[in-house]
Amino acid sequence: MIFATVNKIPGFILDKLGLLFKLLKERKKEYELFADKLKDKQLRRTVLSLAQETNQYAVELSGQIQIMGGKPGAAEEDGNGMESLLQIIPEENDILASCEVSEKKMIVAYREILNEPFLHENLRKLIRCQLNGLTYAFMQIKLLKTSFHR
Repeated sequence: MIFATVNKIPGFILDKLGLLFKLLKERKKEYELFADKLKDKQLRRTVLSLAQETNQYAVELSGQIQIMGGKPGAAEEDGNGMESLLQIIPEENDILASCEVSEKKMIVAYREILNEPFLHENLRKLIRCQLNGLTYAFMQIKLLKTSFHR
């Protein structure tokens, strides 16, 4: 059987993609829980759209991992850790600060993959588009946050 060269990718890159997939699934769950705690309707919708976007990126990444012969790891379904996090972070400002920490973790994960020289161009474009989309979504949250404090 003949395989396209696009499907040949080093195992360590598949591992990094798998970790990014897991991070996206975990953050999706976190954002959904955060949105439930937010009182402001517009901010809640924005955080929920971030959760939806994060889930979409995880699904796209999962498909790419499967095409390349890997198996995306399943994110932990145990929500107890997230629930205890919400008990520690009850205030809206704390939730938004946690979203900022989450943003930094995700940007680092995306940049680590983008720095790989063995990443084929189509996958690189997908990862770059996802990173830009997440950056835009987080920017919306920051703008809403600053508009509330004025």
